[in-house]
Amino acid sequence: MGVAVRRAHVIIGAVLLVAACSSNRDARPSDGRPEPAATSEPAATSDGSAETTDGSTVPASDPTGSTGATGSTAPPSSTPSTPPSSAAPATTTVTGTAVAGSAGAVETAGPPFAGTDPFAEAVRLSDGTCVGWAGSQGGSTLGLAAGAPVTVLDAVDNVEIGTGTIQASRWEDMSAGGEQWNCMFDFTATVTGAPAEFRIRVGPLGPWTARPDPAGPTRFVASVSTNASVGLISSCPAITDADTTASTVATTVAAAVVPTSAPPLVTGWNAAGQYWSRGVQSLCGLGLPVTAIARPCRPAGAGSEYITAVVDSDDPTVTYANGVGVPLGTELTVVVATGRLCG
Repeated sequence: MGVAVRRAHVIIGAVLLVAACSSNRDARPSDGRPEPAATSEPAATSDGSAETTDGSTVPASDPTGSTGATGSTAPPSSTPSTPPSSAAPATTTVTGTAVAGSAGAVETAGPPFAGTDPFAEAVRLSDGTCVGWAGSQGGSTLGLAAGAPVTVLDAVDNVEIGTGTIQASRWEDMSAGGEQWNCMFDFTATVTGAPAEFRIRVGPLGPWTARPDPAGPTRFVASVSTNASVGLISSCPAITDADTTASTVATTVAAAVVPTSAPPLVTGWNAAGQYWSRGVQSLCGLGLPVTAIARPCRPAGAGSEYITAVVDSDDPTVTYANGVGVPLGTELTVVVATGRLCG
């Protein structure tokens, strides 16, 4: 009887194996993926043990058997999972100064600031501090003052990378007696990373680019740049290309027909060392048109927004000192310093 049962089990197992193989051959791998290798489980015996390949049995309570075979379940991985990093990005505290040009009287009362030059970027106050103002014709600087919030932006894409505050303000004669006044607004901010340069936006103003200060590379300096434009000065309208061409043609024709004397020389003008708007007015009011404003860094001893040189627009190597004779109608370029010190 035992032999007959065992043979029955063998025959049934063979039938099941053939059926499984037939099923595998009929499968259609429609997604192109390889079929998994077929596996066969040992047939169960009547006492609950599993039959091994050599005909012996393994007790159900010992799935590995005395032969040392391993179970079908892989052991858990010994490599620990790495949790996502929760460390905050490194930050840096930066300090610097926003430099604004100022001209005119020291003010003792609030706005309107009647004694300040209409194009000044900031107002000097009698307590030694400075403030921005809405009245600047070069562009409003209202809100520029101690305590104002500062937003720090990436120098390339203007994404916010930090915040800070204007800590204090003061005014200073950069020319040591020449009355070239600057208003200095000191700021501190905390930024992500350690940027080589960045932009700052004070309240709704700016942004202005801040770069390392040549006088102290651990600090940054930004120029509060409003619009210094020839077209803003009524006595000195901008010269267009058409005007220049027409003037040149007319002069050429006149010279070919009738000999002309040299134009008179203009003297008594005063522009170098003056706030840009006052210097331009001085030149244009005497018949010396200003056609351009050059904007380099600030040389030592000069104030931001003050004229450092007057040159011939056709030949910038020709420089004119204050008051010297310049032929009437000569087109000039004024060199106006920005807030950043040259280094």
